[in-house]
Amino acid sequence: MVSTRHHPSAFPAPEASPTKGSPRKSPRNATVSPTPGSPDLTSSLTTKSLVDRVVSNSMPSSSPSSSSGAWSHTASNLTILWITLSLPLVIWDSLYILLRPHTMHGGFLQWPIWKPYEIYASVDYVYGWPGWNNKDGFGGAQAVLNVVEIVLYGLYIMIIYNHGRPSAGGSGLQIGQGVKGWFAGGRRVEGKTGNKALIIGFAAATMTLSKTVLYYFNEYFSDFANTKHNDWPTFILFYGVLNGLWVVFPAYMTIVFGSDILEGLDAAVESSSKKSY
Repeated sequence: MVSTRHHPSAFPAPEASPTKGSPRKSPRNATVSPTPGSPDLTSSLTTKSLVDRVVSNSMPSSSPSSSSGAWSHTASNLTILWITLSLPLVIWDSLYILLRPHTMHGGFLQWPIWKPYEIYASVDYVYGWPGWNNKDGFGGAQAVLNVVEIVLYGLYIMIIYNHGRPSAGGSGLQIGQGVKGWFAGGRRVEGKTGNKALIIGFAAATMTLSKTVLYYFNEYFSDFANTKHNDWPTFILFYGVLNGLWVVFPAYMTIVFGSDILEGLDAAVESSSKKSY
């Protein structure tokens, strides 16, 4: 038996067990009853939660899903019209160069497809017998680049046609308000597919512009060796104006597509900046 003889004080008497009629109250769990005339605490909390919810719903959301819409690329009907008309001409031109001399005057492939090239071959000797006999390689080199451009323009048009939706607005010039059908308006392609179309179109337009300007400069720095035999009206019409179309429209496309690329990059930078805060 343990002795308690030396305990400094007596053990306190045990408290009486609470009865069912008088429950034991703990100060920690005690609920303070509101005094008369004071607002009810539960009502105050409910009102505060309601106000917070209204304020939260009224604030603009910064999530991507709440934005006005995904970035998209829109090809104007002028762009579509130019590619649709120029693509067959570039194919025709490239085959003429690559299949020489059979497509030239006297060749078995000339009639009837390349018969009209007799006129231009007499204007620009790069396309005629003098260029062929002198083994001028510039014509063949630019024809090979034409093949790359044909593939790129073909992919661009396929994407625009298969994945695009009609759009009244968009980048670039819209022509012919009364035109119906394929050229009635622009074509909008959204998301990653639109990104691919834009990069392909920009690369193709830049290639065409650079190659045609190089074609002009090559003739200039060779002292117009292939064209100086022409009179001025013939030179301006057949060499200046006709080739100039492949400068004007690709330059237009390069500017429009480049602006679209910058717009997409700026939108990505702004979105990244918002996420970082």
